[in-house]
Amino acid sequence: MFLKQGLILFTLCSFMAEAWRGKGNGKGRGPRKPHNWGNMTTDQVDQFKKSLGGRTNVDRFMGALDRFNEDGVKLVQPSDEEKADMLERIKHIRKHKWSPKSQKEGDSLSEINQNAGVASSLYGGDMALIDPQVDALLGDFVDDDDESTGESRKKRQAYYTTSYPAMLWTDNTVYYYFDSSLSAAAITVSRIAIAFWQNSTCINFVEKQDAPNRIRFFMGTGCYSNIGMIKGQQDLSLGTGCEHFSVVAHELGHALGFFHEQSRHDRDTAVTIDTTSVDAAKVSNYRKETVDSNNNYGMPYDYGSVMQYDQNAFSSNGQVAMVAKVIPYQDTMGGPTVSFYDISMMNEYYQCKKKCTTGATCMNGGIRNSRNCNTCICPSGWAGTTCTERPTGCGATLTATATAQTQTFTLGTMGAAMQNVMETCNYMIKAPIGNKVEVVLKTMTGVIACTPGCPFKSIEFKAMSDHRYTGARACCSDDQGMTVVSEAHLMPVIGYERLQSTTYTFTYRYVSASTPSTVKVSQIASTAATYDASGDPIVVETKTTAKPVVLLTTTRSTAPNKTACADLNANCATWVSNGFCSSTGYTLQQKKDYCPGSCNLCTTTITSTITCTDNTNCVNWVPNGFCTSLAYTQDMKKSYCPNACKMCS
Repeated sequence: MFLKQGLILFTLCSFMAEAWRGKGNGKGRGPRKPHNWGNMTTDQVDQFKKSLGGRTNVDRFMGALDRFNEDGVKLVQPSDEEKADMLERIKHIRKHKWSPKSQKEGDSLSEINQNAGVASSLYGGDMALIDPQVDALLGDFVDDDDESTGESRKKRQAYYTTSYPAMLWTDNTVYYYFDSSLSAAAITVSRIAIAFWQNSTCINFVEKQDAPNRIRFFMGTGCYSNIGMIKGQQDLSLGTGCEHFSVVAHELGHALGFFHEQSRHDRDTAVTIDTTSVDAAKVSNYRKETVDSNNNYGMPYDYGSVMQYDQNAFSSNGQVAMVAKVIPYQDTMGGPTVSFYDISMMNEYYQCKKKCTTGATCMNGGIRNSRNCNTCICPSGWAGTTCTERPTGCGATLTATATAQTQTFTLGTMGAAMQNVMETCNYMIKAPIGNKVEVVLKTMTGVIACTPGCPFKSIEFKAMSDHRYTGARACCSDDQGMTVVSEAHLMPVIGYERLQSTTYTFTYRYVSASTPSTVKVSQIASTAATYDASGDPIVVETKTTAKPVVLLTTTRSTAPNKTACADLNANCATWVSNGFCSSTGYTLQQKKDYCPGSCNLCTTTITSTITCTDNTNCVNWVPNGFCTSLAYTQDMKKSYCPNACKMCS
């Protein structure tokens, strides 16, 4: 979410050397077929090539993408066990009847680029790569017949070890300008997205056309951007259909260094890719990164990330391409807002949090605002200087009773043009401490826009006790009747609207603590409650505990001696002081691979003992069905709760 996406630092390590070893760099291959430019015209192709600038050998980039796509299915296809689990989950997903498209170009970024014909000519469907990035990400697929695999690997390692933090914008300042080709609508929404990222981080945006390093916003074919600061001028395309806040915020995320959420190394704990529904030429867009290349700063996979594609992205048959492991979040993927975890992660990446060593005590998961350390940036549903208040405006604080009460609200204006930003309505529903909130969505009337990701309107239920996490969203007629039960005694309910008008009616009451929750923190790794059982908000630790990112300067083809009682990485002292050895965020094998000495993992006896040690949260997770849940892999269960799940043998 820094290939995020989530978030993936572009400190990519030599994982590609391992993943593609033996494929060669054009050696032994037949002549490459001409790249398929889809339905792009000659003029559009020329404009596209020009937009990549002089730092990309376009033919080489396209050739590498084509080679990469040939192996896409093998790289992404789930195992037989994962496939069976996915098919079982699909049975429980609502089969929506999607609404007609609100715009002919498409209603999502991936759809816009597919229809424009540019998706197969970009990495991940919307990212332009410069030559060093092509080497780093696609190095073994380039047609450099005169270059050995070893030489290609050296190029990648050189890029990994020198690019970061060079891809960060110098002094946290982004220079940009708007090309004369850009539409007025695109300029307006770009300014809104720029202001959002600036106000939410310590990154400054300055409009200056002659700055040495700058972004040119222009009207190209489709929506795309470079990754991070590449030096000199870099282009950010906002073609027809791209004039939406979420699209511009997404592309700016790339320009700042984010990749896609569905590319995270832990992607398989959150979603499964149904490769039978994905266009064969675009399956590689679902390739995930590795632990070495992907730093998520200890933050969870967020279905509501602005860098997350919708469930039908790159589908060839209109069917679901991504299936959520936690089913209530199926319609949250591809949403129109920048999530709180997106904001928090960007603040980590640009080290904004270090600017506020003192200041406000932020509650309910908020973080200090680096532009005013005495104030906080709050998760949606919360507001105020320290995130203890409900946002002002539409909505109310509701007290649940044992008898169901009814609440109705209307957002938007019938007949009005599509808005650039969401109108919102915020309710905070409170049950007596020790009970849970139950909400039933009764009716949705007005203009219904049932679209993957709910980009135009929705109602969101933040049932998990981690209120930093995006809630489950609903925007379709067949969502009427859905019931949501909170994990604890608070539930923010948020309405969003930017297209016409919708009226929502829901009932709410409190139910006993024994009532099964719709979603729980135990289902999403790295989430944690932002308020405790007594009703008090929890102060979230502001210390950065970044996940180790290994910058290798030698190839990994020669495996180190795993039996030696010595650490195998120079960073172990720092990692161990930050809790690496005791963290459940890393597997036992990762600890043995990097810091066996410091983590006391050199003997069979010690290894056996650690293998059979449960996470302290298992006492809560197991009663909620962790061991039997299909949402977690066997490896996850063995890693977190081997004793409780009876997996020690």
